[in-house]
Amino acid sequence: MAADIPLSLGRGMTVPELARRYRVGQHTVRTWIRSGLIAAVNTASPLARPRWVVTAESLAAFEARRRAETPAQHVPRRRRQTQLIDYYPD
Repeated sequence: MAADIPLSLGRGMTVPELARRYRVGQHTVRTWIRSGLIAAVNTASPLARPRWVVTAESLAAFEARRRAETPAQHVPRRRRQTQLIDYYPD
């Protein structure tokens, strides 16, 4: 994916860092976390707003799931055979 922002081994990545890494909005990253696509840890105190941190392992799992695969061979579509009814046979 994006290799311009390094991921240190001891520290995870925050929502703004992930948004810059994937060139999406912060709201999109929070939606990925909320839906379970990326596993994140809330490092905020219990009564504060959530501060999500994504670990290197969960980020690697997310990127492995989102990796593009080679497309399958294109199979040409078959045309439907028309059923001709001869109402006036010779």
